[in-house]
Amino acid sequence: MSMINPRRRWYDNEESASEIFDKIQHLDENTKNVLSANLTEIIKQIKDLHREEAEPELSIGLERVIGLYHQFQNRRRWYDQNDDEAAYAIKTLFTLPEQDFYNIIEGLSVSLR
Repeated sequence: MSMINPRRRWYDNEESASEIFDKIQHLDENTKNVLSANLTEIIKQIKDLHREEAEPELSIGLERVIGLYHQFQNRRRWYDQNDDEAAYAIKTLFTLPEQDFYNIIEGLSVSLR
């Protein structure tokens, strides 16, 4: 049984995710905006694909729901405190099924080297 640590979020288990979010935070504004717009479009396309599935996943899981709740309540990280396009893209990324989330993180880690 997995224990939920209220100080860490479910995606913190993947070190590359934290590194990616740090890199995005420090991009120049133009690059950050272009990346964020592209990321948001990719996420939208993935969500559209899942809606077309015969049996779409109905829940993102208890641990992730609790993590999202704490995220909006605590607002400790830069993307929690901002309402810009990058923060929106990252917050939307968290709502994807876990495998899609990690696939995007892997792609971003290659792109942002």
